[in-house]
Amino acid sequence: MATKLGIQAKTKSDDSISEIGNTRRPFKPLSTVISDAGIYAYCAICAISLNDLYKEEWNRTFRERCLSRLIIHVGLPEQVRSAMYAFLSGEGSDVEPLICALKKEPSLNGNCLRVLEDLILFAVEGGIYDARMRVLILHVAWLLRVALPLVEIYEESVVDMLSREVQEISEDEQKANAKRKRNKKIKRYLLVGMATIGGGAVLGLTGGLAAPFMAAGAGAIIGGAGAAALGSAAGVAVIGSLFGVAGAGLTGYKMQKRVGDIEEFAFDNLTEGQQLHITLAISGWLSEEGKEAFQEPWYSLMNSREQYCLRYESTYLLQLGRAMDYLFSFAVTMAAQEALKYTILSGLIAAITWPATLITVAGVIDNPWGVCIRRSAEVGRHLAEVLLERQHGKRPITLIGFSLGARVIFHCLKEMAKRKDCEGIIEDAILLGAPVSAHPQSWHELSRVVNGRIVNGYCRGDWLLKFLYRTSSITMKIAGLQAIRWDDRRMCNVDLSSVVSGHMDYANKMDIILKAVGVRTTDEIVDEFKLRKSRSDLPTQKSSISRQRFRQRSKSASAINFICDVHNISRASVSRDRSQSLDSALSRSSTTMILNPSGLKTPDSRLSPLPTRPNSREFTVIKEDTVQDVDLVVPSDWDWNAWEEK
Repeated sequence: MATKLGIQAKTKSDDSISEIGNTRRPFKPLSTVISDAGIYAYCAICAISLNDLYKEEWNRTFRERCLSRLIIHVGLPEQVRSAMYAFLSGEGSDVEPLICALKKEPSLNGNCLRVLEDLILFAVEGGIYDARMRVLILHVAWLLRVALPLVEIYEESVVDMLSREVQEISEDEQKANAKRKRNKKIKRYLLVGMATIGGGAVLGLTGGLAAPFMAAGAGAIIGGAGAAALGSAAGVAVIGSLFGVAGAGLTGYKMQKRVGDIEEFAFDNLTEGQQLHITLAISGWLSEEGKEAFQEPWYSLMNSREQYCLRYESTYLLQLGRAMDYLFSFAVTMAAQEALKYTILSGLIAAITWPATLITVAGVIDNPWGVCIRRSAEVGRHLAEVLLERQHGKRPITLIGFSLGARVIFHCLKEMAKRKDCEGIIEDAILLGAPVSAHPQSWHELSRVVNGRIVNGYCRGDWLLKFLYRTSSITMKIAGLQAIRWDDRRMCNVDLSSVVSGHMDYANKMDIILKAVGVRTTDEIVDEFKLRKSRSDLPTQKSSISRQRFRQRSKSASAINFICDVHNISRASVSRDRSQSLDSALSRSSTTMILNPSGLKTPDSRLSPLPTRPNSREFTVIKEDTVQDVDLVVPSDWDWNAWEEK
């Protein structure tokens, strides 16, 4: 079964999927079931990982505070605490002996899933799930050879258990109040509670009705030092803060007044569900009217259980979409009339002077493009305000967008980087065909905001994007046309030229593109009932979920096979393979697994989620089943003068 799910088969000492979900044990903190040596190894692995991931000065306070809290959380003996801070400062980087020591713990029996469960509970203990903490958790999960799906299922189980406590006991409290004939208060509280639940919330504040019971349920889950604070109103508010204002998340946000020139700005659900991390998708143009037009390109997106799309400036995006359709149709018609058998993209992208026939219709698109360029930047700045206010709750968010949607994300991140307390909000940022500058200096400040991956998906043959920037300086570099030459562990360049023939394909081929950049899609969902809740010492609920919607990238005949060609081999300090199967590289979540250029061989053949050396990554995606049949036209083969004369 494990092989069918795309998970490497394991020995008895490794993660056992078949054992998950049926054990019912009394809750015991991890620090009480492992030895002092195990606690030491646990803290040391986290300390080394914190130093590897967050070396920057602006993350210094986070590093030190996180380690300090973890030391208290696990009760590390006083005499060895100085060693942890030495690891945090970079003295020592070999984690393998520590991993072996942890796996030898008799209570763990080689399965370190329990360690990840403890780390997740530690991360949400204060009601804030920092994006840096989640990246740390996913990195430690890879180091300990714990399958990512098990980590995500445990995150979901925390949400489910808390949600069940709130909803079930809230009804009991309402009945008790009814018996005491407090009708007015019941009505007021009920409206608040039902609005929260109906609005897609999990843990919204229910007007105080469920406060004592919610605190009790959360205390059983969080346990330890966090339990004492949960009985107060402040403790309830802290838990509720994870899921946004009144628990309504992004759907509860309403733009109170017009901001600048922005006429439309709202969030719509892509999926129904709740998660400790969420995803926001942003489209770059529209092809038809209606709210559904914003959702259509993302029908296959399944990066998390809770996903939204941004609905903004639909009037102008629709005008742009129609103009792009017209221009593209015109160019294709001209090519067909002249019996040009190859795609026009190679010649157009290399053209020094554009054909006069194309220039004559440029006015159709120049005006809507200019309007949308300005408005997308303003929308991005307003999105930054929304995220900084934590309208989505105090939990990580991944941003993904194409074309002008990617521009919205870019300006959102740049605006956030200027603000105080901008760290710990954004997990990953995925920009596809971004009409923004490719100069590395323009991207440097994004490292303060994004804690996981910054993905630049580009197409070298995107003639439409280059045409739109034809009046720019020759030194102008566009991210949607080339890689970002920036040495940072976050930066990941993916050349999509083999699967994206032009700018219009970003909307039409989104399913393939998502796979290529390492984002999960609905095609790869496996409904596996054996993967319910992760094995834990925590108490299970009476009404346990019988079937978990488990998302795991699988190898099927319908899957498109890619080859990932790594260009920065020389930067590695270890032996690296020239190529690897992108299908296997994407067998993990986008938030954890990136297309790792190192080609490191691990016991279960998984790839490192975040290379700790400060170098960017660049990948060329080649469609394997068509690579032999493609005869790309060399730019010199095009005679634009002959085309004009004809």
